[in-house]
Amino acid sequence: MTKTVSATEAKARLGALMQQTAEEDEPIVIVTRGKPKAVLLSYEKYSEMQAVAEEARRQQLLERLDALGQRLQAGEHRLRPEEAEQLAERFGREFVEELIASGKVQYKGQ
Repeated sequence: MTKTVSATEAKARLGALMQQTAEEDEPIVIVTRGKPKAVLLSYEKYSEMQAVAEEARRQQLLERLDALGQRLQAGEHRLRPEEAEQLAERFGREFVEELIASGKVQYKGQ
């Protein structure tokens, strides 16, 4: 069962709560005035969630590219040069952002 603590309690006991969530690998919901505002979870759980989200994002992108490719092959849609350029720019930007976020590339502007 997920534990819930007030923001005041979380502030006063942050170290202990961090230890607890790391050891038990269970999230702790932090509430303010009875409403959930944040979740404290182990870094391991956070990493797992990030990996799942990234895989879902990649899968969605591949599905979109596949659907576009099928439409183009079927002659259902012809890209205007501006559309092709916009798609190439967007996919390129997303790819570079992914490389930077993963630490594979360092950008001096950061």
